[in-house]
Amino acid sequence: MQLMKLKKGLRPLTIATGLFVGGGALVYADLDKYSSITTVLTNQRTVDYLQESEDQVKDLFVAKCFFYENLNTWKEKTFFMSSVKSIVAQIEFKNIVAMGTAAVPYIVEELEKEPSILVWALNMIYGHKITNNPNATITEACKLWIKILRRK
Repeated sequence: MQLMKLKKGLRPLTIATGLFVGGGALVYADLDKYSSITTVLTNQRTVDYLQESEDQVKDLFVAKCFFYENLNTWKEKTFFMSSVKSIVAQIEFKNIVAMGTAAVPYIVEELEKEPSILVWALNMIYGHKITNNPNATITEACKLWIKILRRK
């Protein structure tokens, strides 16, 4: 009975030791024996494609971070402002407009959450207002821009 208890207690230790000792015997390149990964990675067209895709993802990530960093700072700075001239004169607002069409998906995403004077950035990016109606509200302008931009 004592031997059985001892034997059961050693089994997990023996297996764990075997995994620990044997685990180091595998080499990273061992996978190459069972796949065609090295062929894919040595194909220059594939390498170029992967690099281009990675660069695009990085660019999108950087653009999104840049947009939201500027947006949040701009909102904080302009929260109590009532002057349109002062609001759009903020460097963060100018940075968003300077992003051009790269900022549009993020602007639309924000306007869908809540209508905002951020809609003015779309006017500046596209070089025209969405409506000539002098009585249009910010909410109406936001809805019109979203409607037009979601169709594209």
